[in-house]
Amino acid sequence: MLDDPATGSEIDRLRTTLDITHAMLAAVSSTDPVRSLASRASTICHGTAIIYDFEGSVVASTGEAPVQLIWNEVSATNQRELALEIGRWHVRTRRVALRDGVHVIAIASRGPERLEQIGELLLDTSERLLGAVHGIQYGATQRDRRDNEQLIAALHDGIVPAREHRFWSRLAQFRFPTYASVRAVELAPLDAPSASETHIAQLVSRARSDDLPLLVMLRRVDMDAPATIAALVPASASGEQWLASVARQFLVGSSAPTPSLSNLPECVREAETALGIARQWAAAAETPEELGPVLIDRIDLSTWLLSHVDHRQLRDRIDRTLVPIGSQLLRDTLTTYLATGQNVAATAEALFLHPNTVRYRIGRVEEAIGEPLTSPFALSNLILALYPEIIGRRAELGERGPAGPSAP
Repeated sequence: MLDDPATGSEIDRLRTTLDITHAMLAAVSSTDPVRSLASRASTICHGTAIIYDFEGSVVASTGEAPVQLIWNEVSATNQRELALEIGRWHVRTRRVALRDGVHVIAIASRGPERLEQIGELLLDTSERLLGAVHGIQYGATQRDRRDNEQLIAALHDGIVPAREHRFWSRLAQFRFPTYASVRAVELAPLDAPSASETHIAQLVSRARSDDLPLLVMLRRVDMDAPATIAALVPASASGEQWLASVARQFLVGSSAPTPSLSNLPECVREAETALGIARQWAAAAETPEELGPVLIDRIDLSTWLLSHVDHRQLRDRIDRTLVPIGSQLLRDTLTTYLATGQNVAATAEALFLHPNTVRYRIGRVEEAIGEPLTSPFALSNLILALYPEIIGRRAELGERGPAGPSAP
């Protein structure tokens, strides 16, 4: 039986399969199993191994094959497997269905013989091990999410100072520096009226790629309110950079830094106030993604005062202040004029007007209110009345401060 060519060929195939599986299995126990999996596949095929996610981003890659050209070929078809040539490279690819979407495994070699010999076996083994690694990571992620949500919920409910050391120990499991200041954060998505698990996944993924400790959970103030996202981040330079980056997709409100976990319920209220300010600014801005995060410890006095009054009464006062300026054209000119620091030339450029037209309109505003804009009382009242619009216009003009748009 052993002399039968078919039996000998099957034994050789089984040996090759065993060798490949044994070589690849060690990747599962590494600290970065996906990258290690790609590295070992690259060594076995004497070339390059690449793992793409469903959007074409490279999850792991080892070797010199043309990564983007390979993806271009993969994305142009819905076939599960491809065998193709790109320049001097011979390439085999396979789509793999995982929990978070389809991934693509690609192996490439400069000679066709190696891929003809072990290509299918290597893709089979890589597919099984990638699925196993992903399953392990998914289970660990789900456990982390559950622990994460329970911890941030407990901190939101409030803890007594005597128990802080226990909670710092739990935070250390999520890589938060012990007894270092943190910020409570509230976020609302720009692309939807209510936050969802998809938005949570975006934030977690971004924090992981930025190597930032993060606690995060969905939150509703009441049953009828849209969901927001509550988070806890280190009060560090990297934490502020992360807040600035996610502000391109979310409205972001942050509390002042605190080293005391027992103060977090108060910090949550600060973050809610900051998110409310971000909502007001966004409503008045054409490009809310340019506003940046609102850090409650960085806002100016005008913003702070406006955020601590009854909004219905404030709206009534604002309407009464602006009644004399009945023309929307004059209001828009005044808003831009104040947003540019009362710079006639900059206002004219922003509105595509002649400077004399700007001066004429400002003169009409002064006639309407009965005072010159050089009056500190008239100026302060107009700035307060138009404040969200001024902030929005400053963002559109690209003038930013350390906590979002600069105050005028």
